[in-house]
Amino acid sequence: MSHGGLGPLGLTGDEERLYRELLDRGSADLGPDAEHDQQRAVLESLVERGLVVRDDQGVARVAPPAGALGSLALHRMDELRDAQRQIELLVKRYESQDAGARSPLIEVVRGAETMATRYALALRSAREEVCSLVKAPAIITTPEGNEGQRHALGSGVRFRVVYDRAALETGAVDFPTMLKELASMGEEMRVAFDVPFKVAVIDRQTVVLIHAEPSNPYFVLVREPLLAAVCQWVFETVWDWGLPVPEALAATATDELSADERELLALLLAGHTDESVAKALDVSPRTVQRRVQRLLRLAGAQSRIQLGWHAARRQWV
Repeated sequence: MSHGGLGPLGLTGDEERLYRELLDRGSADLGPDAEHDQQRAVLESLVERGLVVRDDQGVARVAPPAGALGSLALHRMDELRDAQRQIELLVKRYESQDAGARSPLIEVVRGAETMATRYALALRSAREEVCSLVKAPAIITTPEGNEGQRHALGSGVRFRVVYDRAALETGAVDFPTMLKELASMGEEMRVAFDVPFKVAVIDRQTVVLIHAEPSNPYFVLVREPLLAAVCQWVFETVWDWGLPVPEALAATATDELSADERELLALLLAGHTDESVAKALDVSPRTVQRRVQRLLRLAGAQSRIQLGWHAARRQWV
């Protein structure tokens, strides 16, 4: 998946290229040659996805992007939540088994010191990549104390981490300084709102599902490729929605929307252009664009498609 493209919405490279061409040209009426035959197949796929519609003459035109792409984004997030529920069911199924029936591929680790030692060993076993989601409340490990990560990074292992925005607001640690230190070690990081759960995927083979409630901390270490593939997919989806750290730290999650902002957002999600929104609100198009930029900052979003997803998640409309 590539950050900034439409790959996270399930579009292929050919579909995205044709979609953007249609967006620029306004319409398409393909002729009967071999190249157009290939484009026609891609076009039909865009029609099936609801991104392109045909008029009475059969000419293909792009559907309003805010509604069409926003719908795809919400569908992808529904898939992510389904994957999260499957993970929770697997953990409950494991915990309901008798100790003698449990697979040796699954290990439950309890106690803060034991967890830290075992997690460090798991990180030291990494050979290629560690991908991690950090949901609030965070278990804080300073760079100096994280010898497992330091060893892995020193061995050339790639670390990618998505931090929950709420996890950076605890006040217990100077997070900007800590993140700067982790970045200097080589960690690649992003920040996202509403990270679904806490997990680390090691070399796409081993999963560490972490339960970090202070009253009962433990993690489940699973060496199961199928579960690792599911968790890797969840990670990549959240990674693609995440923001670079400076922008995310500047975003505010608690600001309320005004009535005008809610109306503006509803019009945008209905597929109206900036010009038609400006007429409806009796303001200038420049004012509309300025308000949209504020909503993007408020949501911690980089595009209007991401804004639509965050608006739905936070029930802004």
